[in-house]
Amino acid sequence: MADLHLDQETRIDNQRCAAIIIKENKLLMMHRIKDGYEYYVFVGGHRREGERGETTLIREVMEESSLTVKHIKLVFEFKDYARDNYDSYYFCEWESGEPKLGGEEKIKNSKENSYNLEWISIERFENLNVLPAFAKHWVIDMKSKGLKK
Repeated sequence: MADLHLDQETRIDNQRCAAIIIKENKLLMMHRIKDGYEYYVFVGGHRREGERGETTLIREVMEESSLTVKHIKLVFEFKDYARDNYDSYYFCEWESGEPKLGGEEKIKNSKENSYNLEWISIERFENLNVLPAFAKHWVIDMKSKGLKK
């Protein structure tokens, strides 16, 4: 299935917000297998016109995972000048709900392009193929400084 964006009219393609969600010393990750390539990403998505980053994050987490989060804090931003992409990463805690795939990811989910939500222990996280790598390294660095909730 081609890229599907239900919000194409208001989507800001080069601005993405991602959630580093923690619950009981585990991180919520989206396990992806696309065209045989396996990797993990943080739940999140693109801003829409008129949205603030925190609003985008809350909406995307609910759409993709059916979870609500609390204690949202911007922890780092990354600007890719070559591709004109701007990513914002927010640390937040699980508040309620059980992970259940929704939104565009549920629609696009297939054998060749799979999406699966998983709670991953911080220890296991270190050995996964997490994209982008700089986000993985940030979490590992924070773990060494006592990342726990």
